[in-house]
Amino acid sequence: MKTVSNDSSGFYFDRLPGGATIGRFGALDALGFVHGVTTLKGFDTALAARDPSTAAEDFAGVLGLDGAAWLEQIHGVNTIIVDSSGPAGSADGLITEAPGLALVGRSADCPLVLVADSAGRAVGMFHAGWRGTTGGIAMEFIRRIIGHFDSGPAELVACICPSVGLCCYEVGQDVQDAAVAGLGAHAVKFFAYRKGKLHFDMQACICDQLLRVGLVRHNVHPSGVCTICHEDLFCSYRRQGAVAGRFQAAIARTA
Repeated sequence: MKTVSNDSSGFYFDRLPGGATIGRFGALDALGFVHGVTTLKGFDTALAARDPSTAAEDFAGVLGLDGAAWLEQIHGVNTIIVDSSGPAGSADGLITEAPGLALVGRSADCPLVLVADSAGRAVGMFHAGWRGTTGGIAMEFIRRIIGHFDSGPAELVACICPSVGLCCYEVGQDVQDAAVAGLGAHAVKFFAYRKGKLHFDMQACICDQLLRVGLVRHNVHPSGVCTICHEDLFCSYRRQGAVAGRFQAAIARTA
């Protein structure tokens, strides 16, 4: 096991008995939620890109779950509520109260965010590309889970999986303009110039949205892991281009 965060609630890597390595969050472990993030060590990332349904079902099996739900991810801000396995439709967020159902997202740089109601009412997952992030998907997702399941925002725990980091995510001025238009003038603080190039910190931007919609700081856990930097563990579209596979993240209620 390789720990990334010094915080026991933070992100770490866990080697499974068969030799595969997955990422986990201590905060979700402590609450008893089944979850994980696949890596290049022991998982077929090419399958996840080519056949999301089979890859999602396979990962659910690795986690000891009988079913999986997944999306056609479209880089938007919409969320679908599901209660059974299979393809859920076109959106970027999934929420369920069904026990044993893995909600699976896939990525090659974009943040995947796992959300759990600490009272056990529901779990969720959303995919946040730059369009979704600047469009406020984190806030829209939390409002949906609060409104549908009567969850209190202070009871929600959110964990941001590995993604392209501020260190490596070079963007154009159009992305900063979209962030300001969608989130307000304060969004410029998530951008910085590095060697004359504009960079975007999506994990920090998502954290800010979660706090603005009512989550408490100690329940928000960014992994702090950059998928471009960690080429031994994660596929990256920015680094590999069209041949990049996809890693997956999943979460489920156990009861």
